[in-house]
Amino acid sequence: DNLSYKANVNYAITDDMSVYLTYATGYNGGGFNARASNLASFTTPFAEEEVETWELGLKSEWLDNRVRFNAAVFTNDYTDIQIAQFEAGSGGASSRIVNAGQGTYQGVEFDIVVVPVEGLTIDATYGYLDAEFDEYEARNPATNQLEDISGVTTPAQTPENSASLGVQYDFEPFSFGALSARVDVAYKDAFTFHPFNNQYDSTDDRTLVNGRLSLNDIKLDCCDDSALRVSLWGKNLTDEEYRNWGIDFSSLGFAGNVYGEPRTYGLDVVYTYK
Repeated sequence: DNLSYKANVNYAITDDMSVYLTYATGYNGGGFNARASNLASFTTPFAEEEVETWELGLKSEWLDNRVRFNAAVFTNDYTDIQIAQFEAGSGGASSRIVNAGQGTYQGVEFDIVVVPVEGLTIDATYGYLDAEFDEYEARNPATNQLEDISGVTTPAQTPENSASLGVQYDFEPFSFGALSARVDVAYKDAFTFHPFNNQYDSTDDRTLVNGRLSLNDIKLDCCDDSALRVSLWGKNLTDEEYRNWGIDFSSLGFAGNVYGEPRTYGLDVVYTYK
């Protein structure tokens, strides 16, 4: 059982600008490792995970709603973080949920949308994240030994900087449909997949570029309540090579990685009707 709660205060400075402060708690139940490879792990439970969060933010619109700007600073204090941890055994390697003591995630993020001229929309986001373990004894997959890594390494999947930029232009509608074009650029700092950063346990920073050209609302003579959309798109246009996930067992002699998709093109044809 758990009692979680949230409190929020919002103050409207003007009709187009407001600030807020939020305090909340969260809970994730404990359990047992049903797929453990040995009896000790199978019969040892992991505790519930709890988090206490604060967030201070701003929401605003400017220049007759042509600019929207939102920002927030936050801190999340975790207790008994649930983490999947490698474990070697006579039955083979397995993953076991353990509790990592305490951790702190804090940072800042903002997003902005600008419509400088009719039809053109520019949106951007940025996030900074400082994540660290305050208490954590983890099992190193390279040595199968417990090590105190609090303050030494960062939690998995926590890039320090991330950002995106999107530009979209919606052309004046034609008699046969509405044409729109969009380009997105997304950036992430390097980050690890596991607390122990062995050779293949992390990925470098990445910048991905995607594009889409769409002809929307193509009217069909046969049906008044139907429309057709045709989109030509490309993902990872610069053909960036990057790891999505991986684990390196180092001295145990093997590692595995999953890579992101290379440059990909496609054509979507979507028919909608009522």
